[in-house]
Amino acid sequence: MSKALFVKAEDMFFTQVHSDAGGYASNCEVVGPALSTTMNAGVAIYDGCSIERKTNYDETAVVLDGTLRILTGESYNRVIEAKFGDVIWLTKGTILKYEGDKAKVFYARSPVDWQTRTESGEGFTPLNDIYHFRSTDMIYAQMQIYSGGYASTCSLVTPEISKTLGATMATFNGSSVDWTTEYDQISIAMGGVMRIRTGEKYDYAIEAKLGDVVWLPKGTPLKYEGDRGIMFFVPYPVDWRLRGQPVRPKPWPAFVR
Repeated sequence: MSKALFVKAEDMFFTQVHSDAGGYASNCEVVGPALSTTMNAGVAIYDGCSIERKTNYDETAVVLDGTLRILTGESYNRVIEAKFGDVIWLTKGTILKYEGDKAKVFYARSPVDWQTRTESGEGFTPLNDIYHFRSTDMIYAQMQIYSGGYASTCSLVTPEISKTLGATMATFNGSSVDWTTEYDQISIAMGGVMRIRTGEKYDYAIEAKLGDVVWLPKGTPLKYEGDRGIMFFVPYPVDWRLRGQPVRPKPWPAFVR
């Protein structure tokens, strides 16, 4: 089993990509096949570019800065504009254009080796339409009320719309939540200070601030803590809870699409 990985935003190195797409696009891969067998993740920048693609992966992404623009639909007549804290979900086979105005975006994709697979997105029909979860519409539910302080989660990408990755936004303030990951997980801090304690006797403390990324392999025992901490979590597999716990109600109606 691999160990937890902590990557600070200030230490990320970006490489320009799609130089033929106009404007500027760059990418910093944080998790790839060398570390994970399940998902690929990183941070991308889109500014004045237009990258056309038929996706060879499922993807969930959250906007960190600027405006992310996704064009899809017939003749790209559907335009999605996502701002800070907004979450996007799309599935393999989606025809789209990535655009943006100084957009900085954290993404997670499955499968981990989508870039080197011989098959392409051609011939695949998306399982569902692109979902745009606006930060202003997210509804949180308190969790572990006996852990002290306050902790809450907002489930976004669930087994109802995904077969691979999940996505959840969570808050932790003055709480200490004991947990063991039943999944691989990549996450990024969205605000405040997010503290994750792991290791023997929880003596290894990660303190993540806006833009910092944490990778946790399946089976990691930990404590979630925070000072007004907000974090975006992406687990694999999406149905980890259904494998050992009762089915939860569907949290999101169709009108969020």
